[in-house]
Amino acid sequence: PQKGRPGVLVLINDCDWELCGGLDAELEDKDVVVFISTLHGG
Repeated sequence: PQKGRPGVLVLINDCDWELCGGLDAELEDKDVVVFISTLHGG
């Protein structure tokens, strides 16, 4: 399966995008997609 970019968590409606089908996930109107960086500066 396709993996997301390292350091970026992708959520579709608060669910990990890979659990929603990854690149095969079909988005609908009003779906919420969130990109969260897991890399932290210091």
